[in-house]
Amino acid sequence: MSSSGVLTTASPSRPPAVPDADGFRPEIQGLRALAVGLVVIFHLWPRRLGGGYIGVDVFFVISGYLITAHLFREVATTGTVRVIRFWARRIRRLLPAAFLVLAASALGTLLLAPQTLWAATVRQLAASALYLQNWVLQADAVDYMALDADPSPAQHYWSLSVEEQFYAVWPLLVILALWMARRRSSGGGGDGEDRGEPVSPAEIGRRRTAIAATLALVALASFTASVVMTARDAPVAYFSTFTRAWEFAAGALVALLVLRPGARLRTALGWLGLGAVVAAGVVYTERSPFPGWIAVVPVLGTVALIVAGAGGPFTAGWWLARRPARFIGDISYSVYLWHWPLIVLAPHLTGRTLRWPDKLVVLALTVVLAWLSKTLVEDPLRTRPLLAAAPRRAFAFALAGMLAFVALAAGVNALLDRRQAAAQRAADLNAARMAACLGPLSIDPTLTCDPVEGTGPLVVPVAEVADQGHSSILVSCQQSLASEALKTCVLGTGGTPRRTVALLGDSHAAQWTPLLDELGKQLGWRVIVHVKGSCPMSLARRVLPGETGDARQLACERFTAAALADLAGRPEITDVFLAAKPGAYEWDSMPGRPLRDPAVDGFGEAWRQLSDGGRRLHLIAGTPRTIGRNVPTCLLRNPNDVTACSVRRAEALSTDDQQQAAQALLRRAQGNGTADGSPPPASVIDLTDQLCDRTWCYARIGSLAVYRDANHVSIDYARLLAPYALAQLPAALRSP
Repeated sequence: MSSSGVLTTASPSRPPAVPDADGFRPEIQGLRALAVGLVVIFHLWPRRLGGGYIGVDVFFVISGYLITAHLFREVATTGTVRVIRFWARRIRRLLPAAFLVLAASALGTLLLAPQTLWAATVRQLAASALYLQNWVLQADAVDYMALDADPSPAQHYWSLSVEEQFYAVWPLLVILALWMARRRSSGGGGDGEDRGEPVSPAEIGRRRTAIAATLALVALASFTASVVMTARDAPVAYFSTFTRAWEFAAGALVALLVLRPGARLRTALGWLGLGAVVAAGVVYTERSPFPGWIAVVPVLGTVALIVAGAGGPFTAGWWLARRPARFIGDISYSVYLWHWPLIVLAPHLTGRTLRWPDKLVVLALTVVLAWLSKTLVEDPLRTRPLLAAAPRRAFAFALAGMLAFVALAAGVNALLDRRQAAAQRAADLNAARMAACLGPLSIDPTLTCDPVEGTGPLVVPVAEVADQGHSSILVSCQQSLASEALKTCVLGTGGTPRRTVALLGDSHAAQWTPLLDELGKQLGWRVIVHVKGSCPMSLARRVLPGETGDARQLACERFTAAALADLAGRPEITDVFLAAKPGAYEWDSMPGRPLRDPAVDGFGEAWRQLSDGGRRLHLIAGTPRTIGRNVPTCLLRNPNDVTACSVRRAEALSTDDQQQAAQALLRRAQGNGTADGSPPPASVIDLTDQLCDRTWCYARIGSLAVYRDANHVSIDYARLLAPYALAQLPAALRSP
């Protein structure tokens, strides 16, 4: 994605002893154009080219090939690698344009995007400037609260971060390989330094073999990690440097070892390679278990194209070497940098999702900006003395740029804190005025509150609502996606409890922790909480559309088993509250445990275990859907139009498998009477009427935001629903 297209071409019989610095591979520029085209089309039209993300893998192979060839050329002539100079060249080549686009992205975010997106965006801008973005996204991939986050304009820097990490480590691996080879050849003492004499072909061959052997080991280890990690947790594997290193190594081994075949075989290789890359882009989708072993197809396709070279008009390389492809290849780095911020920020400018005409404008603007930044920024700063005179200038530039974006993140967060404090002061004034109609009171038909949405500023500022997913009551009680360990928190009364209850389920159970905490404090309950993101309390196998790898599935199954075992050892628990996100999962039977209707019977099987000892079960009905809207962001964009963020009731309510299971449990209990061993009665707590009237399910009610993101009820609104939930419980449970 970033290296030049200059490299030697080998003779048909053997690799050159020393690579030719002046050999130009125009077809590699065309290959870059193909790679960036796949990525851009995928981002603009993902349904048209579901596997276009493999363009990044093409870039990785090209970078491994070119950079290793450059490094080996230096090794062949000097016996080592001047690492500082190498890193300085990379800085001059990559960072000026990267910092420019990050700065433009920051400005666009502050001017166009709502404040609810600022904190997450500047965090990712700083991570991208430090070339740690892939690790940030890897962490977010296991953070349930981050899964529904809006994309940031710097998100695509994850692949650039992987490349920079490759550039940081690769020359050190080459030096390590040379050092180990010298120790072996000199019996452990080393052969000292090169004395400037001409290096023999035999010595060059030994160096080549040592480096190739080292990189082959890296490739093997990385490919194994990619296959294993992808099978377990593909979202985490996708962003990992360790699962991608073998792709760089594949290109590196081509530069070091591959003999160029005859013309006919090269022609066949070229077309097969092009076919493999294009086929992967067309056939793969976002559900494909990638990278994993299927990344072999685009990687080997790229290798085949590099080996094949250009050739005559009947070869794939000849077509890749044509002027239009070379032009896009020349600006491909800047095209990659610019296209994603434009895609992310354009809807904030237009006020709508991108349509075909918008996408064509984005595409044209991407090419124009890429050409301008290549001409005015990339090339001048790479070659002129301002940065090129001495390595220290390049390093100073890199450090200054990185510190600037870290300072920007700190400054924006400080500004948000000040604005939030001011908003809170205004909200406090409104809260006193709204006390009689606050939150669900405003939609209560027995009261005379009008309008339903309340008046004035939100009692809890939007920015604070948007950040509630990271509040202590949720973070301390909810287990992460990847972990299977049982996580327990205790809410409610701080003294001797009159009753002990439990709360189980996924994040839609976790959203009710404020409600149960409030009931516990009012009625003297101790509340034991076992909740895990994306893990409903069912003994069926939950399947999430689009989830690849079995790690999260297995973690959920083991967490569920641990939670059931823990409650079996707590006879003091008299009541169990359960909730799950309706319509979120597909269901299958567990191995060796066939179920007639897994979607319903899986819940029933788990609840029969929970009901041992006469426990009552209380199902909290599913929360109305927001149809994908991030509610705090929508409220900020539409402060005077409540229906812009609300959903019609008929659209918002969806089938609730858990509620169907509860009804089946009730029917079974009524049929069995009070016979020993019969399931105890279950109740359903349905709070829909506190979220919706006959027409609308609201995003804002009584000057409170109903949701803290795209589907979870806000902490403050959940707490105020406590009396409505209590009114639906059996009389015996309502008494203190």
